[in-house]
Amino acid sequence: MALRLPAHSLSDAPASPITGVHLNADGSLFATATLEGWVVYRTNPLQVITRRDLPDSSLRIVLPLERTNLVFLVGGPPSPLYPPNKVIVWDDKRRQAAAELEFREDVRGLAVRRDRLVVVLRRRVIVFVLGRGEAGVWREGGYETADNPKGLVALATEPGSTLLAFPGRQPGQVQLVRLPPLDPASPPLPPPPSHDPTASPYPSVSVILAHTTALSALSTTPNGALLATASSKGTLVRVWDAQSSYLVKELRRGTDSAEIFAISFRADGGAVAVSSDKGTVHAWDLRREKEDKRTGGGESGTSTPRQKQLSMLKPYLPKYFSSEWSHSQFRLPPPGPAASRLPFSLSNPGPYPSTPFSPSPAPQTGAPSAPTTVEDDVCICAWIEVEAEDDDDDDVDAAPIPSSSSRAGTPTHGGSRRGSTSSAADRTAKHHKPRQSSLSSATSATSATSGAAPRPLDREREKENRRHASSSSSSSASSYPSAYNHPPASSSARPADPAVPRAKRTESQLVALTHSGGWFRIALDRPARDSKGKERTADTSSSGGGTGATGGSGNVTPRAVGAPGVIGLGRDAASDCRLVEYRRFGEKDGW
Repeated sequence: MALRLPAHSLSDAPASPITGVHLNADGSLFATATLEGWVVYRTNPLQVITRRDLPDSSLRIVLPLERTNLVFLVGGPPSPLYPPNKVIVWDDKRRQAAAELEFREDVRGLAVRRDRLVVVLRRRVIVFVLGRGEAGVWREGGYETADNPKGLVALATEPGSTLLAFPGRQPGQVQLVRLPPLDPASPPLPPPPSHDPTASPYPSVSVILAHTTALSALSTTPNGALLATASSKGTLVRVWDAQSSYLVKELRRGTDSAEIFAISFRADGGAVAVSSDKGTVHAWDLRREKEDKRTGGGESGTSTPRQKQLSMLKPYLPKYFSSEWSHSQFRLPPPGPAASRLPFSLSNPGPYPSTPFSPSPAPQTGAPSAPTTVEDDVCICAWIEVEAEDDDDDDVDAAPIPSSSSRAGTPTHGGSRRGSTSSAADRTAKHHKPRQSSLSSATSATSATSGAAPRPLDREREKENRRHASSSSSSSASSYPSAYNHPPASSSARPADPAVPRAKRTESQLVALTHSGGWFRIALDRPARDSKGKERTADTSSSGGGTGATGGSGNVTPRAVGAPGVIGLGRDAASDCRLVEYRRFGEKDGW
């Protein structure tokens, strides 16, 4: 009789101590709730700001208040540091609790700005005022909501903003409330004696019928102009105008159901990122027009008959054809490689284990098990601004390859020989200017060979070369590679221009944070443009809806992925984006 056992795998990877990851209002800081206290990090570059280690003291929510010394704490299993029905306002500068807020049920979520704290319960949202000095913290009022187990809430945090959004009383609805404008200079006044803390402090200005099923994600821009919602189905993300409740964009994540972990707006509202349990991060450029508008209209006024037919039938087609696919997509690697101690298990079909055996760490009582798939690894995203070099010509990125003539004689470092026909590599080298030149006396040799009058720039170079003639003659031969080590006296090539600093530009990038301790910095590729400065679009008439390099649902050419040391990151993990940096956090030493 054959004995049949179910497929299984054993992993030697230690369980992640992280139980929650939360970003502050502008995404500059994030905090991790762990099984032994909490840690606050700088988002970019990754750096530990503060940490507190407490044995057997687990937390579920750790939320920093912007870049202040206040941190809001909520306990959670397996060994809560504080009761799950309490919110602790922790002053990290004084190393003590500044206030405690207790409720009759567990706290599901938090949102905070300089003068307001919003506590989310299962079916209620309560607003608190954060006063200064002796005013303290007092309860302003509350609102009834539908069943909200994930604690969804969105609060605008920019000075002058007023938006507060949370689920309505019916599944799929979003309720909008206008709070007093945020003024960091003037603190709020204490409540009047007739204040009722159980009533709604401000009326609801609008109720948006966002989805037909329950909400799974909710987010807003810092100024409260736009609002993004996702349902429990997880196929569509809708972007709304918070002022007029008008549907601005309908973004399609995919066609199969998924759980949306988080939605993140860029600070200016021009882009949005979505992470889900499919192990992917999708990004949309909200300022980029849809593919049908770019290919069918505009100044060119050219469109194929197929595109005209689709534009006429679009009001009668399903929503699949009217939604907008993501412009960039990044697939997260698994939290860790699966290692098995069984030599013939399904996870390791080889005759011997792929990795040497190592002792397993001691299991922690009540600790969550280590995630084995990307579906179990919760991911959130944050937008950051970084400085990047502005390349004038994307086609001339790599160093020019020396031509056959230059290999035989002097290597080409800055241009072609005068009086002779330049090769393709020499013409390319004119645009590629090295940062350091090792040709010291080539200018005078070039002028003598060509017989042409030297240019003003050449005269300045000759003066500079004569001033350092002694040092140049001794180091010119050793500055070349060994394969091209020839005396520079026979050189007839033009010298390279001196190092010119390239212009710096600010680029928006994404940082993906996972509960398993992965920190991914992702750069989004800029759309390709033609000679007139317009975005290049792919021909969708024969590809069946593909959008090429500009993103979409068709065949997208994968970009090269950086950080090759990331385990499980395949070559097809990125579409129209690339992984710039990868790091680990959450270990005992903070990384």
